[in-house]
Parts: sequence; C-alpha cells; structure tokens
Amino acid sequence: MSDTWIAVGFIIFLLLLLGGAIVMLLWPSKFLRHYLNPLEPDTPVNRVQTRAMGIYFFLFVLMIISAVINSLGGFSKNILVALIASPVVLAIFLWFIWRYSPLQHVQRRFLAGNAEEPQWELRMSIAFCTFLLVIVVGAFLLATRGIHPK
Repeated sequence: MSDTWIAVGFIIFLLLLLGGAIVMLLWPSKFLRHYLNPLEPDTPVNRVQTRAMGIYFFLFVLMIISAVINSLGGFSKNILVALIASPVVLAIFLWFIWRYSPLQHVQRRFLAGNAEEPQWELRMSIAFCTFLLVIVVGAFLLATRGIHPK
C-alpha cells in the first residue's frame, strides 16, 4: 500500500512541475508576479528567461514520463540528449531572440512605465512554443527511425 502512495505522490509532483513549466512558458508575467523576487523584477528580459526555464522544466518532465513508458525508449534517450544540450541550445536561441526581436523597443516602453506589450509577448510565446515543438518532434522522428544513443 505504501508503494501506491509513493506512485500517486510522484504523479502529483510531476503534474505540478508540468503545470509550472507551462505557466513559465506561456504566462511568465503571472509566474513572476506569484513568485516575487526583489532582485529579479517583472521585466521583458526576465520574462524571456522565465520562458527558457519553462522549456527546460518541460523537457525534464517529458524525459521522466517517456522513461517510465518502456515502448518509448529511443524517444526518452533523445529527450535526455535534448535536455543535456538545452542550456547551450537555449543560450543560442536567446541570443537570436535578443538580436533579431524588437527588444530595444520593448525596453524603452518598460522604462517609460508601460511594461506590457501584448503583441510582443504573444510573439515570444509562439517562438518558444515552436522551439519546444521542434525539439519534441525532432526527438520523436529520430526515435522512430532508430536514431538515438545506444
């Protein structure tokens, strides 16, 4: 009976972590308002970095779930490789976002007192969700072709 409670607790923990990852990915301003940090206020820069952490947590939960399902062995290994490589890949993606997004315009609006720009937030959410989708679909397609670490 204690094994059942451990399994239920583990599933609840994974669901809470997945929910936190989705909130960090889609609504980082709500996450930053809920978890106040005086050193990291709710700025556009911190919202983008929170989205990157959402991708990392989402990949972590996906790796655990796919490792439990035995038929997804190759997919689990590919997600593990993506999780290990994600700090470097996310840093490159964030550099690309800083370089080619209108962040300077958003920063000027933030300094003027208007911190929210819905169109920019929507574009960032779409960009990060697309990036996550490319990672997951790529890992799945590689696993179906038998390309994964042995």
